[in-house]
Amino acid sequence: MAPPPGVDAVYQRTVAELRARGSVLWLVFAPLARDATAAALREVVAEIHAGAKAAAERAELYTALLVTAAIDPWGHNLRKELIDMVEDKEEGLLRRTPIIGEMIIEAERRGELRGELRGEERAQEAIAELLGRLFARRIGRRPTADEARLILERARANGPGEVTDALLDLEGEALVRWLAEPIRHA
Repeated sequence: MAPPPGVDAVYQRTVAELRARGSVLWLVFAPLARDATAAALREVVAEIHAGAKAAAERAELYTALLVTAAIDPWGHNLRKELIDMVEDKEEGLLRRTPIIGEMIIEAERRGELRGELRGEERAQEAIAELLGRLFARRIGRRPTADEARLILERARANGPGEVTDALLDLEGEALVRWLAEPIRHA
């Protein structure tokens, strides 16, 4: 299925293409890139560290980076390495970040970073939070309960890449109209 006009399928891009866009925001989608590797993500983490204006912005960007790593459309399985990279660079920042810190601690307690239902539920919560934040930045307000539900339904039906693309590319009423359209299942 082709993305709607004006929607950029970031999961079809390379890490270099995302880096060339010149904004640290685009870097959070690097784990979705078809050529994502641990080495490429190490450079992305360094770029976010250098390019974010403040620690709070870095925390948000790293959270989004980990959420997109959990999506993993190409099966790269880089989430654990990415967590280690960010923790090394930021000295425990992720552990102090709500939801992500809890996920890391719980996964370490169980000796894993993927898998069981509880971890999956937390990943879904983190995805919902990220998509809600993107919606809020584009619209200027938090999504209503119905809008949040529709965002997640679209992500489940057509993949988070399509939703993320729409949230980045559509503005204002165009985004609200897109969200209200019937969901076409991929």
